[in-house]
Amino acid sequence: MPPTPDHDRSTRRIPTLAPLAVLLAAFITVLTHDVQHDNGLTAIDPEISAWAIEHRTATLTATARVVTTLGDTLTLTIITVLVCAGLIWRGCRRDATLVALTAVGASILTFAGKRLIGRSRPPAVDRIAFESSLSYPSGHSLGSIAVIGIVVVALVPRLHRTAARLAAITAAVVFVVAVGISRVYLGVHWPTDVLGGWSIGALWILVCLGAYTYLNHRWRDHPVRISAPRDGALTNAGPREPSARDAESSDT
Repeated sequence: MPPTPDHDRSTRRIPTLAPLAVLLAAFITVLTHDVQHDNGLTAIDPEISAWAIEHRTATLTATARVVTTLGDTLTLTIITVLVCAGLIWRGCRRDATLVALTAVGASILTFAGKRLIGRSRPPAVDRIAFESSLSYPSGHSLGSIAVIGIVVVALVPRLHRTAARLAAITAAVVFVVAVGISRVYLGVHWPTDVLGGWSIGALWILVCLGAYTYLNHRWRDHPVRISAPRDGALTNAGPREPSARDAESSDT
C-alpha cells in the first residue's frame, strides 16, 4: 500500500513528540523529588499560597468554586462520555477509544500518584473547600489537562476555520489554567501540586497520542485481509482460478 500524505505526517509525529516527552519526564522527576524531600521548587509554595489567601474576595471565591467544580471528576467524566458518544456516532471509533483511554489513565495516575507520594494538603485553616484525599499531584489539574487536551486533539482538526481552531485551543488553555489556579486559591493544593498535575497530564497525552499514532501506522501498513468465503464473493485475493469441478460442469 503506497503511503498517503496523512500517513507520512503520522510517521513523523512520534519523533517530534519524543523530545517534549523526555523534557516533561525530567521535570516531573525533579519536581517529585523536591516534593518528597520538601526542598527545591517547593520553596515557592508558602509564598504563592499566602499571596492567594491575602487577595481573596467574595467574587473571586464564588468564581473559584464554579471553576473548580467544572474541573472535578464528575464533570470531566460527563465531557468524556459525551465526546466519545459523538465520535462513535460519526464512525470515529478509534478516536473515541483514544479519548476514553486517556481519561481513564488520568484517573489511575492521580490515584496512584497520591498514594505513592503521600503528600499532605495545605493547613486546614487556610482551606475554603473540603478535600479529604492526599495532595500531590492535583487531580483536578491532571484530569483537566488530560481530558480537555485530548478532546482538543480529537476535535480541533475537524474544525474548518482557523479562527475556530484558535478559539477552541485558547478556551481550552484558559480553562485548564483556571482550574489549577482555583485549587491554590481555595487553599486545597500547593502550587507544586498543580504543576505536577499539569506536567503528568501533559506527558500522559503525549504517551497516548504516540501509541495511537504508532498503532494507526501499523494498521495502515498491515491491513487485515479477508479470506474468500465459500459462496465465491469478491475479496482482496483476486479472481478465483477455475477448478476441475468447474471444467466438468462446463462440459455437461
